Amino acid sequence: MDLNAQLADLAQEESTESKESRMARLETQMASTPPSIERAELQLDYGTLLLDFQRKEDAWEAAKEAFHIFIAAERWELAVTAADIMVSADQKESLTALAHGIWIGITYPINPETTVAILQHLIDESPVGSDTAAVAAVTSHFIADKRSAKGQPGEGIRFFSSQRLAEVAAQHRNIKSQEEFDIWMAGNEFDNPDSFLPKLSAAVDALADGNWWIDRTALRAALPV
Repeated sequence: MDLNAQLADLAQEESTESKESRMARLETQMASTPPSIERAELQLDYGTLLLDFQRKEDAWEAAKEAFHIFIAAERWELAVTAADIMVSADQKESLTALAHGIWIGITYPINPETTVAILQHLIDESPVGSDTAAVAAVTSHFIADKRSAKGQPGEGIRFFSSQRLAEVAAQHRNIKSQEEFDIWMAGNEFDNPDSFLPKLSAAVDALADGNWWIDRTALRAALPV
């Protein structure tokens, strides 16, 4: 084995050992922490590590418990992060978790990077070239644009979402030029949130299939006017 290969193996061993140590530390901390925001935050780190070790069912359980704690405490961004872990865990109700993550990420003015990240799952889960993928990409860029200030750190997420939108447009209608893109946007009313957001809502409802873990009516009623 050459030196580079030996170094690569050593780095992998150190990385694995570090993750295992972190997991043990988190398990100790969680065992001594009662249900709370603090414990739920530990569970997010724990769930992410469990995914690294392919312990997907355990990751789901950790994230699901944290999700409900965050919802009760109105910690919306952390709830979306928990939903993201549940989606990545690839369990029976992962699409239901995706519906919740998108609904919360759109409804509340959280960090645009978090909302854009959860919407990427919908793009990836939708058939290539589908209307759902297009609506998700359009919404992702809309959120990135509205919640980020030019020249600020959010500029990067706007660039990412615009690139992803261009990719989806090419898959949706073989868009190759800026002129074709502009026509595609206008023709599908993708430049009008009053048109594309209801389409996203319908897609999210289809994902949840009536299995909502939250009272959306009550949450809407509590929103500022």
